[in-house]
Amino acid sequence: MDMVCSEGVSLARDRMLTYQLLSSLLFSEPTVEMLAALRSSPSREGKLGEYLSELPEDDAALEPARVDVAADFAALFLGMSANPVAPYESVYTSPERLLMQDARDEVLASYRQNGFRQAEGLHLPEDHAATELEFMAKLCEREMMGLQEGDAMAVGEARAAQAAFLKDHLMVWMPRFCDDVQARAATGLYAGVAEMLAQVLAAEAEELEA
Repeated sequence: MDMVCSEGVSLARDRMLTYQLLSSLLFSEPTVEMLAALRSSPSREGKLGEYLSELPEDDAALEPARVDVAADFAALFLGMSANPVAPYESVYTSPERLLMQDARDEVLASYRQNGFRQAEGLHLPEDHAATELEFMAKLCEREMMGLQEGDAMAVGEARAAQAAFLKDHLMVWMPRFCDDVQARAATGLYAGVAEMLAQVLAAEAEELEA
């Protein structure tokens, strides 16, 4: 594998892992183990880095932080507050701000076209933020595998699918979603996740020229 290809594989892997991390953080509240892993990560940038830097070093002392972010997750994304943030594309793009609108049907069509399915037992509308980000992770993985195998057609198809989904879906609603989360989050974790997601999307739009 030449140096250029190796760099491409590394970039695709990094992008895949970033999407996976953001997806997992928006899918469910983190456990103590996840908080400990995040705290141990080398990144200490932005609001998320500031939050992680303030976590106690002792894993046994992370339970209060877990309780706080669990409450914040419920208030933000599960409707357990007066001003929640709906993590669904349909709510942001439909005039009625309702679930299961055209956006859900469109992303489901994209998933099927690219052989992607939600995890077994997951009963959420397909346009949930976490699922859309997991889909992008799968496309990055497909790009990475194509690079490793020297399959230029597979790489091109994966990149085209990423660019289309970013332009037609993620960039249509997630910047506003990120603004809302940052404005309403009670913890630095979710304010930081939203900030990170907004920055990732901006970088991806430049990377993919979407």
